[in-house]
Amino acid sequence: MRVPFALPASALKLAAVAAFSVVLALGLAFAGALGHWSSGPETVTTVSATVLAAVPCDGSGSERVSYLVDGGKQEAFLDACGHESGESVEVTVGDDVVHLARATTGATVDARPFAVVLLVFAGIAGAGFTQLRRRV
Repeated sequence: MRVPFALPASALKLAAVAAFSVVLALGLAFAGALGHWSSGPETVTTVSATVLAAVPCDGSGSERVSYLVDGGKQEAFLDACGHESGESVEVTVGDDVVHLARATTGATVDARPFAVVLLVFAGIAGAGFTQLRRRV
């Protein structure tokens, strides 16, 4: 004689809560990975600047540049070296920082979205392992 398969109500509730938690965690992770809660860099503007004070590349300081932004002439320190006084360079202007426009540092691919998603999957795997370990 066959006994009909029936799950207890508590198991169904636990499965529903676990599925909801996984979907919520993945939704939040993907929202964060897509930059919805990003605290990324401020808006930058690319302008042409003129080197006022050149510095050799021996580690003795920063160059000073002059540029026009929003109709006003501004001066700032440029984190570069080896240019000549009066030379025109393309710079990106942030809130209080001036960098060369074509300079890049570090990796060219932002790995934070992948890290967030992998962290969520690691948490889910850890929770599953804890549930398996608790049964023993």
